Amino acid sequence: MNLLKFRIILFFSFLFFLSFPLPVLAQTNSFVSIVNPVRGEDFWDLKDQKPQTAVLGQMDILKRFNASATWLIRFDALSNKTITSALKGSQSEKGLFLEITPTWAKAAGVKYHSGENWHAAGSAFLTGYEREEREKLIDSVFSRFKEVFGFYPTSVGAWWIDSYSLDYMQKKYAVSAALIVADQYSTDNYQIWGQYFSTPYYPSKKNALHPAQTLENKLPMVITQWATRDPVNGYGNGVIESTYSLQANDYIDYHNLDIKYFSKLIDIYTKQPLNQLSQLVVGLENSYSWQKYSKEYENQVETLVSKRKSSQISLATMRDFASWYKSKFPDLSPQHLIVADDPLGTYEQSSSTNKKVVWFMNPYYRAGWFLNQDGSVFRDIRQYIDGSEELCFKARCDSVNFATSATRVLDEVSFGHKWVIDDGRITDFNVVKQGENYEITYKNEAGHSRTIEFLPRDIGIDGKISSIDGAILDATKKEVQKKINSPMEEGTFAWSLNNVLFKTIAFILFLTIGCIIPGFLLINRLLKNKSVYQTFFLSTIVGLVELTLIFYILGLFKIRFLIYPYILINLILFLGLYLPKLKKINIPKIKNRVDLAIITLIIMGTAFQVIPAFKNGLVYPFGLGFWGPNTHDGVWHISLINQLIKAVPPENPIFSGNILKNYHFFYDLLVAATNYLVKIPVLDLVFRFYPILFSLSLGIGTYYLVRDLFEESLGILKTKIASLFSLYLVYFAGSFGWIVSFIKERNFAGESAFWANQSISFNLNPPFAISLLIIIALIQVLIFSGRKKRKLSLAILLAGGLIGFKAYGAVLVLVSLVLIGLFKKRADYLIVFIGALIITVVIFFANFQPTSALMIFAPFWFIHSMIDSPDRVGWMRLTLARTVGLEKGIWWKFITAEFISLILFIAGNLGLRMLSLLSLIKIKRIVKDSNLLFLLVFSTLSFLIPILFIQSGNPWNTIQFFYYGLYVTAVISGVVLLSLIVNLPKFLLSFIIGLFLIISPINSLVTASYYTNYLPHARVDKKELEALEFLSKQQDGVVLTYPYDDKLKKRIEEPWPLFVYDSTSYVSALSNKAVYLVDESQNQILLTDYKKRIVASKDFFSDVIPHLSTDESLQTAKNFLRHNHIKYIYIINEFSMAIDEDKLPLDKIYQNQEVTIYQTKL
Repeated sequence: MNLLKFRIILFFSFLFFLSFPLPVLAQTNSFVSIVNPVRGEDFWDLKDQKPQTAVLGQMDILKRFNASATWLIRFDALSNKTITSALKGSQSEKGLFLEITPTWAKAAGVKYHSGENWHAAGSAFLTGYEREEREKLIDSVFSRFKEVFGFYPTSVGAWWIDSYSLDYMQKKYAVSAALIVADQYSTDNYQIWGQYFSTPYYPSKKNALHPAQTLENKLPMVITQWATRDPVNGYGNGVIESTYSLQANDYIDYHNLDIKYFSKLIDIYTKQPLNQLSQLVVGLENSYSWQKYSKEYENQVETLVSKRKSSQISLATMRDFASWYKSKFPDLSPQHLIVADDPLGTYEQSSSTNKKVVWFMNPYYRAGWFLNQDGSVFRDIRQYIDGSEELCFKARCDSVNFATSATRVLDEVSFGHKWVIDDGRITDFNVVKQGENYEITYKNEAGHSRTIEFLPRDIGIDGKISSIDGAILDATKKEVQKKINSPMEEGTFAWSLNNVLFKTIAFILFLTIGCIIPGFLLINRLLKNKSVYQTFFLSTIVGLVELTLIFYILGLFKIRFLIYPYILINLILFLGLYLPKLKKINIPKIKNRVDLAIITLIIMGTAFQVIPAFKNGLVYPFGLGFWGPNTHDGVWHISLINQLIKAVPPENPIFSGNILKNYHFFYDLLVAATNYLVKIPVLDLVFRFYPILFSLSLGIGTYYLVRDLFEESLGILKTKIASLFSLYLVYFAGSFGWIVSFIKERNFAGESAFWANQSISFNLNPPFAISLLIIIALIQVLIFSGRKKRKLSLAILLAGGLIGFKAYGAVLVLVSLVLIGLFKKRADYLIVFIGALIITVVIFFANFQPTSALMIFAPFWFIHSMIDSPDRVGWMRLTLARTVGLEKGIWWKFITAEFISLILFIAGNLGLRMLSLLSLIKIKRIVKDSNLLFLLVFSTLSFLIPILFIQSGNPWNTIQFFYYGLYVTAVISGVVLLSLIVNLPKFLLSFIIGLFLIISPINSLVTASYYTNYLPHARVDKKELEALEFLSKQQDGVVLTYPYDDKLKKRIEEPWPLFVYDSTSYVSALSNKAVYLVDESQNQILLTDYKKRIVASKDFFSDVIPHLSTDESLQTAKNFLRHNHIKYIYIINEFSMAIDEDKLPLDKIYQNQEVTIYQTKL
């Protein structure tokens, strides 16, 4: 009976025990922590979802599956009562998500550091703030957390947390677990790189990326990692690699993978028999669409619970895992080994070889051995140096780039180095543990046995033991390869006199009939008593704007052919009204040496400014040559113009299937209209005819602007002399960058050392060039008296159309008009502003579709980067003075450093144009004169905006505002110089003018010399040019190109072919076709969702095409081609990418030594 009672008691005790959750440590040392970061209202951009939506959905799923989780809550989410109330009722762990936002910074009494985007390292990470600020931020968020939940958290997370902050939190708040992001090179524009590969460890006190090597340097907390990477495919420098991870949004969005892939990754990490433990983090941020990812999140939790039931894993919170880890490994981090086959399948180097990887980590080094197309190769070896300080350890910094700042590393991703042990396939692969050592053994393709040993502090190859430093040094030496040298055939460019004459006559006729005559008909009544040259200038600029707007409107309504009647009607009107008067036109005669000097200077200045553009796009014996920024920007304009010739609005030439948005394309439309009317090749229009016209018009327009502004006060002769000085600065002036360049490198270059490009680069930015001409014409129209209605109408036309040519110029003009109109109570300025604003808004919303703020408030971004960057001024003492002053609260030092930096920025960029600042002595006169006040406000805004703001996407683009101010200061400096020297003795006068003539153009002359070399900066070889010409004659369709590979620069000698030089749109430009995806930097400016296409394209060529023998890959390839409407595949033979056209519906329609082109049959 007693035995029966005992059995009953035992049975119910067992049931009672089962009613409680399983303990953390079940029957396995493999753990998964479900961690869900929770964001609040700051920067929330999901219009159809609230911050609590995903949280409540996740809680419901976790409850149904009886799974515990850790919730990392950001400061702003602590104020969301729905979220906090729900979490209070949950038994799951609550911790902090340490992502800085304005709300948190304000609560902590710390200035929020706004960057180019809200998740920039200098804004969102604690490292973006000085140590005292970090402590304030930490104290405020921990206090707020305790107010809400009644206790301090022991788990924290962010994509990066520095060791100083970790140490502070551990000592003051007993934090035991921290989460950072796994290896990530470039996905969010920062580099968290080189820690234990996706596995937990104890961090060092001075470097949270490094595992501690001694108890003295150990931080007694456990680092875990978010977004555990695929150990085979997740190692790389781009989005494509880092999105091979456990994150649902990564593998779904970028690779179209599913829960099977997730399950394979879990198995890889948790079925490692040679390890003492494994731990992974799985979760989903609440800022992702719950509607899109909820099902996959549920699938993930269900998969984890299933694996828990089979005792493969234990589910543990961050806190519980850290407790277990610290108990199991009380001293230092254990060594760790990951052995994995490719979860995506087989790499067909041979029919019997899989992609493999072995990652080894211990407190002294990390090593990544791969089996891939290179053979048996180490792609990553890095030594952990005890006591080394991480970036931003002592002072704040705006960027976190652990990869490119690393030393003592072999890193193929960051530096291109790899250590090839064996080429070809291997067999009999095995990994074993021998005491404290691990061994990889296999037979190479020659049948020889190979043994690779991972020792505690060394690496051995077939018994030869090397220290980590020695192995890295040997491997990087072996990586030095001889580059491929393509001989450049010399000779002049192809041309014929007849061809040049024909194109020149055609362009002059177009300009006269299509632009000057229509422009003259609009403006002639304002031109009484005006010179024929000023008439030519204004008629030309007004005509160019008029033609572009008409062509734009006709293009929108698909009736572009009406451009011919428009031109014909203007011609008939002109001939009927003004033909009898043409005989009375008086061409001004050269009356004196000053007039001759002005004409000569305009001609010389035009020739000088055309130098950087003229040679581009000419066919040399080696092929097509491109110099300077035209290797990218010029090619971009050509590709866009070709699409505008086809239709308005155009298809995005570098992101096929989408209408172009977020770009001012009226310059390109003007060139397209020119080609449409007279069939002059686009290359000649972009690089020769329009640069000549723009620079010639710049000189004429500047001369008459100076005359209209100052002739009344200076007199005719002095005004002409002043205009000579102004013209010289407008055409030839450079910055003081030559001083920086001489100090650092003993040469006289440094055109953009202070950021802004100078006068020599005028035609390298044609949208800016034509916008400046429009602004010069606008100011002259505003100066005119009489015929108020005609004057206002023309001013509205010029100011309103400006947004289509260059948005930066439009912003400056509109703001200047309204400020002066209000300040001076000028109704005409306000009328022009309102009319121009209406046109601007219509054009803007028709062509722009910003998904986020176009401009970001980031004071002194350009100034700090100028001072900090060794590629520019690089004055490190000034950098230190600024950072130390801010960190230690030595405000006089901080303010002095900032003031000196500001002066350097302005004075350095202006060069001798600083003379214009002396005009402020007569500020009262300037304020009285609305025209001079307009120039003052206009130029002040052009300097102020880049000092305070940067552009979303590409922050450095905002420097283009500065260019307009450079022009105005050049004009005013000429007048100021005249006033300074007019009464000087002849000898001193000659000396000052000589100094002025010599100093002004120093680095402009050096820059110009870069464009006179025979060898281009980039080229399209003859054979590739032939292929592109062939493709241009084929039926229209989308072209798929092989993704850009920066590593080719290490294999091919300069000057590089364009496909090596950069990611550009040259295939689109020279084939007249839209491309699936090229030119990543331009896509970034256009704010397209281009990263997904990068991944899809790389997947197609790297993972799908090599596996066409499988039905799944074959169908994937067909779907990709069909879904993206790919008609042509353009392959550079250098990539060694053969496509089996028998398996895919393709025809090889062209092949030569350099290029292969396929056409699809879908």
